[in-house]
Formats: sequence, C-alpha cells, structure tokens
Amino acid sequence: MKTSMKFLSFLILVLLSEMSYSQTTNTVVIAKIEVEQSEQNIKITGTAENLSDIVQSLSYKLSVIKKNKSNNNLSNNIQEGLFSLNPSENKNLSTSTVNLGTEDEVIVLLLFYNENKQLIGKDRVVLGDEKKKIK
Repeated sequence: MKTSMKFLSFLILVLLSEMSYSQTTNTVVIAKIEVEQSEQNIKITGTAENLSDIVQSLSYKLSVIKKNKSNNNLSNNIQEGLFSLNPSENKNLSTSTVNLGTEDEVIVLLLFYNENKQLIGKDRVVLGDEKKKIK
C-alpha cells in the first residue's frame, strides 16, 4: 500500500510540474513585437532573443489582424517560419507594414514553438484600441 501511495504522489508531482512548465513562456527565448509608426503606416517587426547558453531551434507565427470598426472589414496576415538562435543572440524574424486609419484596430500576435510544438514564447500588441470616453 505504501508503494502505491508513493507512486501516486510521484505521479501527481510529475503531472503538476509538467503543467506548470507548459504555462511558462518567455523564459528561454523572449518573443517581442517592435512597432514603428510613420504617419498612417505601422511597421511591425517580430524579434527573438535567446536567453540561454545553448542554440535554440524554433518555429514562429506572426499574426497581424486588422479590423475596421465602422464597416467591420477584417483582414488577417499570418507569417510562419523556422529559425535558430545562437546563445544570447537577438534576431529579427519578420516584418510587416500596415496602414492604420482612425477607425482601425490592429492586433499583432507573435508565438514561438519548440521542436515538440510546445508554446515557449509569446507577445501581443493592440493598436488603435482607444475607448470612447463617456462625458
């Protein structure tokens, strides 16, 4: 009976540590979205920074979702790819330019996955999300 309790305790500990590990992002590689604005154009760059002492081989997905608030037009641009980072290396992965009008909202999402398809890095930016003030 003691052996089965020890095994059950061990199994629960392993499962809990797996769950907590899977929830942690941006600890080994940092996902960062850089935004530059010039007049009505927005330049979006997805970047990666390796915080570890080993080479990282990953995949990324950069999604740019643009919605016009007045007519509900929606456009979605997704860029995906594979990349590797040397220890302590910073790298620009993908760049996209978007026209941002006064009625537009843009959501940018950058996701990093390891070789096992586990999410290890993420960043999110929302542009043009000014809420109307109540007078």
